[in-house]
Amino acid sequence: MMINKCCELAGESIPGCVLQLFVFLSKPSEAGTFALVSIGISAMTTGFTSAMIAFDLDVDVKRRKTQPKFYGYIPDDYVLRGRCFVLMMLISGLHNLSRSIGVALLAVSGGGRLVMAFVGGEMGAYFLFKMARGDYFYWIRMKGLVKVIGSTCARFVAKVVADYSGCLHLRHPFEMGGVSFIVSMVWAQAMPFVALSMFDEGTQERLKGKVTTALVGSFGMWFLLNVAFFLSINLDYLTTFFATKTGSQYACEYYLDATDDASRWDAFATNSVDYTENIHPQVKEWIANNIGRWRLEGPEWFNVEMIPDEFLPVEVYVAEGGARRRRSSVSLRGMVGLDYNKLSTVKISKRGRSAVVHPEQLQGDE
Repeated sequence: MMINKCCELAGESIPGCVLQLFVFLSKPSEAGTFALVSIGISAMTTGFTSAMIAFDLDVDVKRRKTQPKFYGYIPDDYVLRGRCFVLMMLISGLHNLSRSIGVALLAVSGGGRLVMAFVGGEMGAYFLFKMARGDYFYWIRMKGLVKVIGSTCARFVAKVVADYSGCLHLRHPFEMGGVSFIVSMVWAQAMPFVALSMFDEGTQERLKGKVTTALVGSFGMWFLLNVAFFLSINLDYLTTFFATKTGSQYACEYYLDATDDASRWDAFATNSVDYTENIHPQVKEWIANNIGRWRLEGPEWFNVEMIPDEFLPVEVYVAEGGARRRRSSVSLRGMVGLDYNKLSTVKISKRGRSAVVHPEQLQGDE
């Protein structure tokens, strides 16, 4: 749901609002005042979708159980829950309106080049920040070229949605992270005023005055609604809005703090293997000690296909088909039928017979 809705926001709702504002600022007399109603509806629709994503994920029972340090800022009281949702929708709607006005002002003042300079610069700085922290690749399990392309698209979409809607879920370490999210929110409110200083409509100074009033009013309302929102939530989660953890650091902490096998499984098996690289010895020991019981009991969350070859005990690896076993991951080679497991191979015995060999058995062999 989150991925679909974020793609919808980044590819349709957000650009649509910017386009409407660009037309209105370019030719206000032709667009007419009724166009403002349409723009307002577009902004609030984006706000509703953004709030729905953050709200639904935070109140999800499974996520609150497996990731209690992140999910749970929305109170259990139904009155407060309703208030939080309305506040989130209004905050996101105003955020979207303000930021969209800023981009539209840039487009009117300097055309596409100025917009690309601002937006492209922001996106480039964000990508460089993620790379510098070793946090560029996305949490979904992917391989090869798909991993590079998929991570780039995911980071791009998350940045666009956060910049233009302020969706609170995107502060998650697997997405933007707390620090990046807060910086994005502050800059998104400052950027329209920077764009306004470049806006010169000549004889239409009256329009510029109205835009200034709209931005100041929007920022004032946005600020007051944020105060009301933080007074309504569980403040034990306030640190998640400023956290500096990378996705990898969070995944490892998520695993080590887990109190049951279901939570540990969720931390390891549903995320990129690279995210838990620092605790792979502990994970291998945990799997070796418990996989026999899991295969017998068959808990709902267990799926042996999600365990990479090198984490399986030899006997289980062979029982699952060895080099021919299925693994739950995505790769470009796999999509076109050319995937192979570099960590698995087949040894030829002296009698010419082949045998499946576990990756750990190859260590030290030529």
